[in-house]
Amino acid sequence: MNKFIGIVCLVLVAVSTSFVLDSDPYVAMKDVAGFKTKLNQKNQTITSMKCDFTQEKSLSFMAQKVISKGNMKFKKPDMMKLEYTTPFQYIMSLYKGKVVIKDNGKVNKYDAKSNKLFKYVNDLMINAVQGNVLDSKEFAIVFKENSKFFLMEMTPVDAAMKEYVNKVNVYVSKTDFGVVKVEMTEKSGDYTLISFINRVYNTPIKDEEFVVQ
Repeated sequence: MNKFIGIVCLVLVAVSTSFVLDSDPYVAMKDVAGFKTKLNQKNQTITSMKCDFTQEKSLSFMAQKVISKGNMKFKKPDMMKLEYTTPFQYIMSLYKGKVVIKDNGKVNKYDAKSNKLFKYVNDLMINAVQGNVLDSKEFAIVFKENSKFFLMEMTPVDAAMKEYVNKVNVYVSKTDFGVVKVEMTEKSGDYTLISFINRVYNTPIKDEEFVVQ
């Protein structure tokens, strides 16, 4: 479970000092209503997404950040697959209410619907990638922006998740209103940042591509 939470902390999908320059600080968003409208409009046009990702994880007991790379697939309404390829091989798939993990050739399956934590993680990952978190009752959200990004700083209100997650930040491009970065800060202060690269929307993806064996 601890490894699962660690992987999830990627997606979730920042302590913004990890990549934001002091010369471009975040300030309170000027037009929250307009941002919500445009983000919802963007979400309605997306049926699928494929991309590469780079994950940066900071751990208190390590001097250097851990950098991982891989690819991601997403398909509405509830399918997502994260496949790590460098420096290790690891797959996590969210497939029709199931969480499937393949690690070192071993496959484990969990029912997200019957486990509160898995359901929370499942919903969070799917919604974060879409930017579909605006009306979430599970977070208190603060809206900010700089010259390049809109930022949703999301603090969990659920007591159980507060034990794992301190904050989830979702970064949205001002160019196309796509989610480009997601970062989760854990209660310990460790954080995981994932950046979505080479995003391609609305290409056909078969359901079978999310199956892990």
